[in-house]
Amino acid sequence: MMGHEDIKTLGFKDMHSEQMQALLEFISIALHSAEDNEFEDVLKAAEEVVILFGGVGINVEYSVGY
Repeated sequence: MMGHEDIKTLGFKDMHSEQMQALLEFISIALHSAEDNEFEDVLKAAEEVVILFGGVGINVEYSVGY
């Protein structure tokens, strides 16, 4: 990232709670909408976003619904 040393970043702790909730809801929808064959790619991308914004990652719990 040449020339971007002066970029100010925003993390979860700096966001309004509604901004953070909207971002996490979007990630949740993306994960729930992903097809089985693309879930891992969506999960990796979502986890990168969460980490970039100061989070520690994503915990996925699988459950069977009948």
